[in-house]
Amino acid sequence: MIKEKTGTQLNQAHSSVDDFNTKKYVLPLLRDEKTRNRLIEEHRACPVGRAPQNGQEKVEHSKDLIRVLDKLRRQPMAGKLLTVCKRPHEDYRIGIASGVRGQPVEILEESFSSEEACEHAIFLKRIVALLDKYAE
Repeated sequence: MIKEKTGTQLNQAHSSVDDFNTKKYVLPLLRDEKTRNRLIEEHRACPVGRAPQNGQEKVEHSKDLIRVLDKLRRQPMAGKLLTVCKRPHEDYRIGIASGVRGQPVEILEESFSSEEACEHAIFLKRIVALLDKYAE
């Protein structure tokens, strides 16, 4: 006798809350063109933030960008985009995780000269995918 999985086993509560939070707090930031462009520019200028070093102040992202990044980072591993370093300081690529431990990452052909440029390209792709997923 095969039992159907329960809502807890399917993680329905988390999925429902995440979906609500996405619609209420993240999508309004991305659907507004002016805000979306501001967030994209902020991310392009500093994709990963920076700790203070050599007398420079730390760089933190705005609360709006943090909210969007947190949502993008909560995606399941299967199909998740990530940075792959082929040659340090020379060749960075976008990889697609299989979601299965031990399985290789699919590496895309497009090459970036810095980790920051690759991270920003991933950010842009994730925004497009999120907006497509919640298209009205």
